[in-house]
Amino acid sequence: MIRKRHFAFVTAGLLAVAPAAEAAPEWNVTPYLWAAGFDGTIGVAGGNAGLGDRVSLEFNKFEDNLKLGGFMLNASWRDGRWTAFGDYTYAKVESDSSTRVPNLYGSVNGQVKGSIIQGNVGYDLGAGGTSHLDVYGGFRYYDLDIRMGLTGGALPGTDLSGDAKWTDGVVGVRWATDFAQNWQGLVQADVGAGGSNLSWQAIGAVGYRFNFGSIVGGWRYLKVDYDDGPYVLDAALTGPFIGASFRF
Repeated sequence: MIRKRHFAFVTAGLLAVAPAAEAAPEWNVTPYLWAAGFDGTIGVAGGNAGLGDRVSLEFNKFEDNLKLGGFMLNASWRDGRWTAFGDYTYAKVESDSSTRVPNLYGSVNGQVKGSIIQGNVGYDLGAGGTSHLDVYGGFRYYDLDIRMGLTGGALPGTDLSGDAKWTDGVVGVRWATDFAQNWQGLVQADVGAGGSNLSWQAIGAVGYRFNFGSIVGGWRYLKVDYDDGPYVLDAALTGPFIGASFRF
């Protein structure tokens, strides 16, 4: 009888000091729409256009003739203090403008399209619970086509185009937290360099949690300064976004 009581006491003690079962890893997949304006300068090789080594065009995010399109997808994984997350963006931006040499060409149509892919691994420096302060590192890969069409004036119209691919190393910090009832907040910022002279990104978002996941909206700003011989991209994509995050 004494042995049984002793065994029960030891078993209860072991259960009391045993660590609680760790939470299962969490996955989130978020397709979203980004109504981004495009603000900056693009440039491609001048070829035989008679405009020097490079032709450039300034985009303005407030112009009425700016056309935008694209698709975005974000995915993330978290297990304890470790997290991994990535983002895929396909964008197409197009605008018309008058040229700086109207005596040679009537107008110029500029277009930038392609993909931006980012992948990161982070570690939570926070105290756990419903808030996470992640420091992270990763990469941002660009695969972009740049095209400029010059309509005829004194000279016949011509098309100038080129493509650029490069990768930046990225470091950043991200803070995510739950607040009030069913509400979530996110602030994220990073900086990158390597293939580009400099790139940086800032994101702020608020979400409302449902059984399936959450509806999230916010603002995203992505700036890149890339200059490689005849090709230049010194511009920012910036604007609001909205999406649905599915939790697994």
